[in-house]
Amino acid sequence: MDGLTLKIISGDRAALTLAKTCVTTPTLINIDITQGPVGAIPLECETSQQSAQAEVSESLVISTDAKTYVSDNIAPGSKSWNLSGYITGNKATDQTAYFQPTIKINHDILWQWFERGAVLTFKDGTSQIYDNVVIKSLQTAQQKDAANAVPFSLTLKEINVMETGLSALIGGISGPLNRVKKSIAKVGSALGPAASLGTVVSSLRLF
Repeated sequence: MDGLTLKIISGDRAALTLAKTCVTTPTLINIDITQGPVGAIPLECETSQQSAQAEVSESLVISTDAKTYVSDNIAPGSKSWNLSGYITGNKATDQTAYFQPTIKINHDILWQWFERGAVLTFKDGTSQIYDNVVIKSLQTAQQKDAANAVPFSLTLKEINVMETGLSALIGGISGPLNRVKKSIAKVGSALGPAASLGTVVSSLRLF
C-alpha cells in the first residue's frame, strides 16, 4: 500500500480530510489541451442544484362522447447545474492563507474554459461523473475582506453529441481521448447540399 492509503487506514486527520475533499468536492476537469489549460479545478460549493426538463408531445383524440389529450412521445432533456460558492487555492502548494496564487490561476482557467466553449468533465458532490458538460454562464466577484477565496456562481449544461462511424472507430482503437465529438449535424452531408438549405425559389415579374 502507498503512504496515503496507510494514513487513511490509520485514521490520520489530514489524510482523511484530503480523501473526503477529493470525493465530495464538485470538480471541473479538462483533458483536451486544444480547449485550454489541462487540469482539474475543485469548487467549494455553498449551493448546488441539478435540474432537467423533458419535451412531452401530446395529441388530441376526439371520440363520440369525449375529448382527451394523449401523450405519445416523451424526450428527456439534458441536465443542468447551478452552482455557487468559492474558488479556493491549493493548500498543499500555497505557503500562506493570506497569499494564494493558485486562486487566481484557477479563476483565470475557468474563464478560459468558458470563453473557448470547452467541453469538460464534471464530477458532482456525490462523485457522479458527467462527460460533455459546458459552462453556460459564469460570474465571479472580489471580496475586500477575503483574500483566500473568490466567490463564483456558474451554470453547467450537459450537451448531447453525435459520433460518426469514423470517430467511434478512432475511439475504439486509441481510447476516448481521441474521439471526435459533433454536437450538430454537418451541413452538406446528411441534410443534403448546403445550397439547398433554407433556399426559397421565387420569380420576379417586371410590369
